[in-house]
Amino acid sequence: MKKRVLAVFCSLALTAASACAAGLDELTVFLKNTTSATGEFSQTVKDAQGREDAQAAGQGRFAFLRPGCFSWHYAAPFEERMVSDGKTLWLYDTELAQVTVKKLTAALPASPASLLFGQNDFTKDFNVKNLPSKDDLAWVIATPKDSASAFAEVRIAFDKNLPREMTLKDNFGQETRLVFKNVQTNVKSNKNQFTFKIPAGVDVLEDKSGL
Repeated sequence: MKKRVLAVFCSLALTAASACAAGLDELTVFLKNTTSATGEFSQTVKDAQGREDAQAAGQGRFAFLRPGCFSWHYAAPFEERMVSDGKTLWLYDTELAQVTVKKLTAALPASPASLLFGQNDFTKDFNVKNLPSKDDLAWVIATPKDSASAFAEVRIAFDKNLPREMTLKDNFGQETRLVFKNVQTNVKSNKNQFTFKIPAGVDVLEDKSGL
């Protein structure tokens, strides 16, 4: 359940018009000025009827290094990891003692992850619009240009040019909310941090479909 969020996961104003201008501006500044970042996240999931799925809830840490390198680590309630070095994607489920390996045939595919972790040419894959400010945050909404995408929309909230919240809605109406905190940008990192070392004794599945 949690792995789908990444595989399928991107203001204070005096008037509505100025609020609408801020969200897209903050996304652009974040993508332009941020080469790497680390932070913490918490996740909640609701179905199309608004009922919360307790089993899909989680929390953990993330890190990324442009272009295309990221680590998404669920620490609770069950440990799961998603790691990519830009060429390979590893999905590690500790409960199942299983690692799925996928080769990335191109750049990070159009997904909620690519909005924040990929290149800054997000308009190639997404239609992005400003939304009115809410909860003192600047919001944007992004819809994929590819009609075959697994998700319908993603909403991202910014504060001081940093992402604070992301809400994803899939094509079945399920909504996943991610709240970010302690986000640190342009931290020292290298690509070696985004190469996953497969633990001994786990099952390894190779997904040859590519991405």
